[in-house]
Amino acid sequence: MPEFLPLGEEDPTHVGPYRLIGRLGADVYAAEGVQADRPVVVKLLHPQVDRERFLRLVESIREVSAFCSAQVLDSGTADGRPYVVSEYIDGPTLASVTEGGTRLRDAALHRLAVGTVTALVAIHQAGAVHGDVRPENVVLGPDGPRLINVGVATAMAATAETTTRRVETPAFAAPERLDGAEPGPAADMFSWAATVVSAATGRSPFDGGSLAGTVNRIANEPPDLPDLGDLRGVVEACLDKDPARRPSSSDVLLRLVGETRFLTGRLLPSGGEPPSPPPSPPPSPPVRRGRGALVAVAAFAAGALLSGVAVYALAPPRVDALAAGSASPGAVITSAPPITSRVTTAPVASVPPKAENDVELADIGATLHEHPQDRVRLTSYLQVGRPFKTFVRGASGRFEEVGLAEEPRVSPDGRWVALNPWIKFQNSEMDHVRLRDLTTGESFTVQTVKKPETTQLPVWSRDGRRVLLSIRTADEKLFSGFVVVDVAARTSTVVNTQYKDAISLPFTFTPDGTVTRGYSGAKSQGIETYDMSGKVTSTRHWVGLPRDRDWYSPDGKQFFTVCPKTGHVCVWDSATGGRKATVEGLDEDVRMIGWFDDDHLMVEDPGKKNRVQVKVVDLLGRTKRVLADADLRGSARQWAAIPR
Repeated sequence: MPEFLPLGEEDPTHVGPYRLIGRLGADVYAAEGVQADRPVVVKLLHPQVDRERFLRLVESIREVSAFCSAQVLDSGTADGRPYVVSEYIDGPTLASVTEGGTRLRDAALHRLAVGTVTALVAIHQAGAVHGDVRPENVVLGPDGPRLINVGVATAMAATAETTTRRVETPAFAAPERLDGAEPGPAADMFSWAATVVSAATGRSPFDGGSLAGTVNRIANEPPDLPDLGDLRGVVEACLDKDPARRPSSSDVLLRLVGETRFLTGRLLPSGGEPPSPPPSPPPSPPVRRGRGALVAVAAFAAGALLSGVAVYALAPPRVDALAAGSASPGAVITSAPPITSRVTTAPVASVPPKAENDVELADIGATLHEHPQDRVRLTSYLQVGRPFKTFVRGASGRFEEVGLAEEPRVSPDGRWVALNPWIKFQNSEMDHVRLRDLTTGESFTVQTVKKPETTQLPVWSRDGRRVLLSIRTADEKLFSGFVVVDVAARTSTVVNTQYKDAISLPFTFTPDGTVTRGYSGAKSQGIETYDMSGKVTSTRHWVGLPRDRDWYSPDGKQFFTVCPKTGHVCVWDSATGGRKATVEGLDEDVRMIGWFDDDHLMVEDPGKKNRVQVKVVDLLGRTKRVLADADLRGSARQWAAIPR
């Protein structure tokens, strides 16, 4: 149970049905929740608030998605005073962290920006506003940053019985709010940007040394901005004095997740190109853009972004059914072999040093640099932005539309594409995956799990007969199992695993078709394999954490992870578990993608000047060629390459 300040003599002991157990601030208390080990937050409001109207407004706020925000659970009146009950988030506020001297930089600052703006997307899509975004209303919880007090200030301002209206903390208020305007989404974005700056500096970008000085700077002067890296452009745009010129929360989120793109590759099948899909069918009816659509995209994109290498240290501990470090009866926990070398010898295979063809993908702001001898190339992608179309590359080299708002994954032989919907439960209480035959155009769906669980991140077995998906829990924080789809039989098998783990650690197939994934335990980080009953069958606890789903080399004889402790990239022998290479010299913000061939890796380098590059590097960390690049400034999209 978390610790709170004790109740004072003047504090109530109960508010409505809630027994108070501690004090969090002025008129804000911790109380016993429905579950004794999970407290809730009770906030008492001023008696002058119009109680009936306030309760109606709060009821609408309860419909807001709880993703990245503290959910409003209940409301009522007690002794003539309205109150609001919300989820308790265990962790310090951003204000207390920065007041203690901590400053967020690089990946930590980017995670804060993505998490908080994702919450605003959900709030704004529900037709609500937060109304009081500031460091005191951002809690750095165990699963990432969360916004608290959603809509409370707005509801209070809208229902005050007096003519005096409270404005949120001036240092983080938008100029129009200081003039008495109603809070709106644009004002939230101004306050969000000022809060992001405060995380990096410890103060508002308009700090004027006094209340009058700060108000004058907000109204008339430009912000004082530190080095924010890739965040600077979007923060500046949100701090525009004119609310009409500020980007929306959804535009900001799509731009932020567009700065982390996803690329994986697959080998060319013997005999040449993958078959060409038939002409696309008539366009599907447009997806209704209610809050369900964009929030689903936001949740997936933010989850993918937060699974980056720099976040591994923050992965939540395993929810163990057994003691930490233990395994099921009969599981094999292999002893770590001696490490005989830290750096590999020079690779043998060669990479064509220069591309012969450039392929422009204007809709996602990307250019592919290709050579006929390349064994890997981009074969599919999904637009993360209107109209959310999915494309697969045919034998002609052109990308053809095959779906709408579905993550694609092409089979190793190029015959099938698995299409995992981003927007769930539109026509059924069951999630599903759609399989499309690229030779005939036939498609069918296979059901996977029942709402509220979802399945994500499809991956193919190397024989092209099965598709594996990871099961995400209802609270969207963990992967709790996997689903194996038999394509020929058109059936699925749902497996709940012995352990739950972070969403940065999806399930994948080993080269021989065994289910595996990385794990983050209390004492070690490594990989483990599972049988079809969900039990752990073997563990390599010394290897560190893998990245995404494509960590095994094309020949299956080696795999890569993020090295334990050092953060470099380690290459391991699949048979023995011995370390074969340590790839040094890669920048911290470089993202591992997969293998180009058995001697080279593919990485994603954010680079400079708002460009991201996909590179081939050898096992000494040397760049051999650039495979693709994209303009981050002009693109608000995520793109994915599929093994071919």
